[in-house]
Amino acid sequence: MTLRQIAKGIVEYAQQMQKSRLFPYPGALQLGVEKLQAICVMQNQPQPQGVPDFVTNWAQHPLRDWPIEIDCPDEWNDAQFIEEQKPSGFCIELDGSYIDETERIQREVMQEVFRKSVQDPDLYVKFRRLLISCPVITKGERDIKSVLELKSLQKVVQDSYEQAPDSYKKNGKFYCCGHCSGLMYRTADNQLKCENKHCANKKKPPFPFQCDKDDEVLWLKKGLRYFIHRPGCAELRIEERLKQLGLEVTLYPDCDKYDLHIVFPDNTVWAVDVKFWESAYNLAKKVEPIPKLPHQPYHEAFFVFADEISSYGDEYIQEFRANCPVKPKKSQVMFEGDFIKVVEKKLKTFQK
Repeated sequence: MTLRQIAKGIVEYAQQMQKSRLFPYPGALQLGVEKLQAICVMQNQPQPQGVPDFVTNWAQHPLRDWPIEIDCPDEWNDAQFIEEQKPSGFCIELDGSYIDETERIQREVMQEVFRKSVQDPDLYVKFRRLLISCPVITKGERDIKSVLELKSLQKVVQDSYEQAPDSYKKNGKFYCCGHCSGLMYRTADNQLKCENKHCANKKKPPFPFQCDKDDEVLWLKKGLRYFIHRPGCAELRIEERLKQLGLEVTLYPDCDKYDLHIVFPDNTVWAVDVKFWESAYNLAKKVEPIPKLPHQPYHEAFFVFADEISSYGDEYIQEFRANCPVKPKKSQVMFEGDFIKVVEKKLKTFQK
């Protein structure tokens, strides 16, 4: 609970710092560090000398390097709260406030979708595609798309974006990640990095974002960048590959009961939930059973992890299965590339 409180405080502090550097440290962060100091005293170990020392030193080292014994899942030992002067993915997931924001926006969208679905059954899919395909967008383009393609969700679309920070510019230009198209930020040594640290492994060069000088550059709000855009890139990749294989694929069936609904030539149906979390333990605690559609229930269901984190390997899968209340079979949990191979293997049975 102390670590979760610290995570909440760090996320709040990062949000405040984007607006002004004059904010005091959030109460959650101060209280969390005070609890940590008390634990250090009880274990007769060195303690952080206040919040500034914690943020500068402790938070930027893995938990395994802290001088105290911590009762937490083993996979947390390699995690740290701050990376590149920003809340780490582990910190964001542990806090959970961005998840709440994302769920709030999804609830708003769902309410609108249900009212508008008679006129446009694909409204929700169009909305999700926009957020995934356009993590960075000009205000003019956003307004045009919201009017022409998502008029009934115009306000929700507008609320999903905010002004891109000028501090991210390099030589007067914004740059986007060559892998995920997200906005790149400048490091202390004036290098460009993607907010999603896993994109660096793809070694794709950034590209300048094209924008009229009189227009405004927007990017998705933090929660949507993390919990919609990141896994969404994998969702759209899988959809595209399955369609290339000639399969019938539906994105976000019945307004997001799950992510991908796949129908094979023999009418076998598979359901897929795509996930992109740093912590398998934290993800497992959030997972719920994949619901079945009344009109076309699935025969098999899968939890598929984005290939960006495939380097986490079997330990990640084992940690997820061990802590998941759904108790999926080993054959139901895998990384994106392995799932495509499973699909291709099944398709070969129809070619004999």
